[in-house]
Amino acid sequence: MEGGITYSVRMGLDGFRDLFRARQLRYMRKLFFMCTFFLAPLGALMLVSGLTAFQPDALLCGALFLAAAVACVLFSRRPPLLLATREPIVRRWFSQHGSRDASRPPLSELTASYEVSLDEFGFCERSVSGVLRTPWLALDERPVTGEEGTYFVLAKGKEASVAYNMIGINWAFRDEDVSGVLFLPNEVIEKNPGLVEGVRSSVREARARYLGTGTQAAVDGSLSVWMRGGPASSESTGA
Repeated sequence: MEGGITYSVRMGLDGFRDLFRARQLRYMRKLFFMCTFFLAPLGALMLVSGLTAFQPDALLCGALFLAAAVACVLFSRRPPLLLATREPIVRRWFSQHGSRDASRPPLSELTASYEVSLDEFGFCERSVSGVLRTPWLALDERPVTGEEGTYFVLAKGKEASVAYNMIGINWAFRDEDVSGVLFLPNEVIEKNPGLVEGVRSSVREARARYLGTGTQAAVDGSLSVWMRGGPASSESTGA
């Protein structure tokens, strides 16, 4: 993606909840699907058994299992989140994104304020906390649509660990850490038609270029310079 798109983000706890849900959405959907796959047949079997032998306990258990299966289907569409149990993750993200003192206020009072710029090799998040750079190759090309905007979350898989450790962004790959997630607000998308597809193409091309089959990461000089904050250019390095 060519550079030149820059926008500001101001986010409170509700916005972070939307971002966190996008980060965990695919995993949670798989989890709820597995629970549904287990609970629904078990509930149906217990209902049949209870009706056949007229066992009230089996009927009750079967109804409860089926109700739980229905709840899992509903939760898979919009997974519930309890941020109070993830307080360190929440405070760390806000401290990285412009919150001057994220360790003291209640979670509901935390506010992030930062600027995002989309560059040739990835995107930068700048705030009073510092600069965070995430290359396109670190992201999953499949966008996640949330209430506040569209998100590109970190990719997962064995091929990730080699490349990401080589260029020094292994900090972004903790289990529930949401650092490194690109947030495209709805208003920015409306002002820039084709933005989501443009980012998706950049991610796809970067992963094909640098990761290839996923067995060996190829990191060129221009990407390394960009990660360190220099004015890297693929044309100038012949990459």
